[in-house]
Amino acid sequence: MGAINWGFVSGKTNTIYAWDTPMPDGKEPKLWFHDIFRKDGTAYIPEETNLIKKLTER
Repeated sequence: MGAINWGFVSGKTNTIYAWDTPMPDGKEPKLWFHDIFRKDGTAYIPEETNLIKKLTER
């Protein structure tokens, strides 16, 4: 079984925003739509990256 994540790092494609939920002021949404890392390399939700590591045995 595999998985594909649409985004990876917040920024270039702006996939932290849901397609149907525009953010006119451009601030970060409370819940990201995609992407798992901030631009500085820290995890948006550390539990999420910990789960990915656990599932991939890395």
